[in-house]
Amino acid sequence: MRTLGATVLCLCAWNIKAQQQPLFSQYMFNGMVINPAYPSMDESSSLTAVGRNQWVGVDGAPKTATASFYTPVKATNTSLGFSLMNEKITVNSQTAVNLNVSQRVKLSEKIYLAMGLKGGMTQYREDNSRLSISDPVFANNQSYWKTDVGFGFMVFTDRFFIGLSTPIFKSFDLGSKMNKVVVESHYYLQTGYLLNINNDVKLKPNILLRQVKGAGFQYDLNMNILLKNLVWLGASWRSEKTITGLVQVQLTKNLQLGYSYDSPMESNLKGAQTVSHEVMLNYRFSWSKWKVVAPRYF
Repeated sequence: MRTLGATVLCLCAWNIKAQQQPLFSQYMFNGMVINPAYPSMDESSSLTAVGRNQWVGVDGAPKTATASFYTPVKATNTSLGFSLMNEKITVNSQTAVNLNVSQRVKLSEKIYLAMGLKGGMTQYREDNSRLSISDPVFANNQSYWKTDVGFGFMVFTDRFFIGLSTPIFKSFDLGSKMNKVVVESHYYLQTGYLLNINNDVKLKPNILLRQVKGAGFQYDLNMNILLKNLVWLGASWRSEKTITGLVQVQLTKNLQLGYSYDSPMESNLKGAQTVSHEVMLNYRFSWSKWKVVAPRYF
């Protein structure tokens, strides 16, 4: 277990500067993980599952699984949703359950404003029995509970959007006063635009700005191209000097499959293969009769 112990120390040192919430590469197709107001942009019910294996080849590296669902509530302009998330990093893990509500209002003939609120609970666990470190701090397994709230806003048309959000704005301890987990507020500013080249080709540039205390200012630059409304091809550059390639395929009218591959330009863990893989599956239900406000390009 020496390798695991060394990895724990290495990852902990890295996490001092890293944001605490999972970082996804296909967030532009799964916007509720960034902004609670996002469901109000969609006219259909949607179920999404994501699996991410980060830093392949590193013992104890992050592994994340999420599932989320949202649906419009008839003609009320309100959308309801929930999300589940589990992430494991070395001996640490977190499991979260969140509820989401968003509301849209019409500002003009083509412009809408959406407002979203998120709340939930997270359990943090430390399986210290797997460590071989003779330190009383790591002598026993630990479990902590927190509850958190977040909110977001989006202004959008059928070809453009801009959103400001803090999916974790405030976090509160539950139960034990020995809770050692400190959760910082996360802030995101995201914008995207859809450019029609012709009937078969569309371009969609995205920009995401991120701010988390201790991690500094970060950004993602992304460009996607849509071919015949069936296949998305995209590439991203992250300020942490990581490049990403992604593909999304419309398998059926309702079902979409996506894959992304991250590769760092510089290795933080010397000698280790630190590429990351992410798979996303999305199913949009066709039972909704809600008027289409924005096509599912965002």
